[in-house]
Formats: sequence, C-alpha cells, structure tokens
Amino acid sequence: MPLGEGFTAEEQITGTAEHGGLQIIVYPMKHDVYVEHFERIVEADMDYLDMPMFSRTVCESAAPDMGLAPGGLMRQEIYEDEYGIDAWDQDNGFRCFVHLANSEQYLAITGHQPPHTPPTAKDYTSAGLPWFDYYSDSKALTSSDTLGKLTSVAAKVIEKGKGLLPDNEPVHPKTVKMISKGNVVRDGEF
Repeated sequence: MPLGEGFTAEEQITGTAEHGGLQIIVYPMKHDVYVEHFERIVEADMDYLDMPMFSRTVCESAAPDMGLAPGGLMRQEIYEDEYGIDAWDQDNGFRCFVHLANSEQYLAITGHQPPHTPPTAKDYTSAGLPWFDYYSDSKALTSSDTLGKLTSVAAKVIEKGKGLLPDNEPVHPKTVKMISKGNVVRDGEF
C-alpha cells in the first residue's frame, strides 16, 4: 500500500511512514554450533562474510513510497528457533532493505514497462495452480499483541469510506499441497 495513508503496518504501529518496504536482518550461525549440529567442518580459511549473498549492495534509486499492510485470509505461524538465540553470531549480522515499487516506480527505476499485471487469487485458483499449506511438529509461538491489533487493508478501506477493494473476493482452492520439513518444495516443482 502507498505510504502516508495509514494502511501499512509501520504506520499503524509507529504512527509514521518513515521506512516502508521490508527490512530483513540475517545472522550467521556460530562456527562451533554449526559443526556441533551438522557434524561438518567448514573450511577454516573460508570467510562467509565475503560471500556474494552477504554483500551490502542496495538499490539507492528506489524511493520508499510503498509499505506492507495487513490483510487477506492467510494463516501464519512462527515457530520457536530450535537452536536458540545463542547459536547465532549477532555481531556479524547484515541488514537488507527491500523497497517495494508500484508500476510507475518500476518504470522509473528500470526504464522498462512492468512485466504484466499479477494474477488475482481468483485467477490463480481458476488456473488450477496449487496452494500450499505447511505442517510442522514444532510449537508455534503465541501471537503478538501489537500485530494482532492491526487493521486489515479491507477494513481500513471501509473505515475511510472508500468502498470495497476490487478483485478481493475470497477463493476456495481446489488443490492444496501439504509441505513440511521433510517435504520441501523446490523451484519448478508442484
């Protein structure tokens, strides 16, 4: 959703539209914990912090004009870390900023027209494509009081007197694939 209109999770929690997008921080596992759990010896001279996937390159030209907003009927569970907080090297984390862009911003950033309009949930279901459900024996963490108080996009639209969202009808998937820790879905498979 566009920043500044009160829809995003950031705006509902902090009252401001400062960052937008998404921030991800990754911490590598401590070497001794990795060796203990995976019984492999990592090459001593390999510095994982120099690997390309940990580079700090960001897209400076993207303005943070979009943000993530709650909505939809997606179910989500967050599981407790099976290794614990002390397994992770918190002194060597890397943060990645993911800037969201609408079609006009995509054109300004890339110089190309956006590829196509994404399919709606109804289009996806009508095409017979599979939806996925995840099963785990792990205990899910209790929900966050802060996140539980967020208002969905649909409710905010009604609250602001803007009517209903187009292409927002619920769907009833015909094909649901169950995935779990031992049943991983890989790119190109379903």
